[in-house]
Amino acid sequence: MAITDELKLGGHISTAGGVHLAPERASRFGFRTFQIFSKNQMQWNAKPLPAEEIESFRHGVSQYHMCGIMIHASYLLNMGTASPELRKKATDAFTIEIQRADLLGVDYLTFHPGSASGSTPKEAIDSVRSNLNSVMSEDQKCTVLLENAAGQGSTIGRTFEEIAEMMDGLRFPGKAGVCLDTCHTWAAGYDIVSPEGYMETMDRFESTIGLSKLKGIHLNDSKKGRGSHLDRHEQIGHGTIGAQGIGNFINDRRLEHTPMILETPLGENGYEADLQVIKSMRGMNST
Repeated sequence: MAITDELKLGGHISTAGGVHLAPERASRFGFRTFQIFSKNQMQWNAKPLPAEEIESFRHGVSQYHMCGIMIHASYLLNMGTASPELRKKATDAFTIEIQRADLLGVDYLTFHPGSASGSTPKEAIDSVRSNLNSVMSEDQKCTVLLENAAGQGSTIGRTFEEIAEMMDGLRFPGKAGVCLDTCHTWAAGYDIVSPEGYMETMDRFESTIGLSKLKGIHLNDSKKGRGSHLDRHEQIGHGTIGAQGIGNFINDRRLEHTPMILETPLGENGYEADLQVIKSMRGMNST
């Protein structure tokens, strides 16, 4: 049995030529899920999605029996900004991201909360919550996922407690969850490698946020060490987390139905090798 039959594994997939090509690209790896950018992640503007691409995308997802699909929001968004001008740009752009996610029928919209540039971390956390409340609606279909940060510079969301604060007080809590990035978690200082450390980390997530809110995982190794606060992804099994650390996640029975998305540096050129390492760790040290 293929490892992709046992776990809801996927990867970040290119949308070169149009978003409608992504499901078929993902299917080549046997993926049951995948992640895309629905627009250029380094530009504010977004061309409208053609109706025929939307229809083709939805058909492909259905054809290949995929679910738990993610869109990753633009890297430009800083929902924690203190600047009124940047706040408007961020919330306007976030609204468009939600609209595009709903048009494509994807389940999740993942974003980096941002940074506290020009304000205190507490003020930035409050801004994220306030800005989310201004863009989320009862009618939206996708679930917004806050991604934890490695903790570089003034970024917020490096601790589970900060993520929990952002989510506390949301008007539509049922439409919000968390995407846990393994590289970011390790770089932020959490031990996810030793079996004891992994259990302690997940217990802390449960007590501060709740495992029911863990809707997705970015499954990445790390070029840098624990507590480095540097966001440097590595191929699975080739970094400081290593196969053992990744194995903690893939063998955690509580996560078997959680979408796990590879964001490794080689992208589609490295996914086959990533999957081989994951397969080799399956069934070891099950939680």
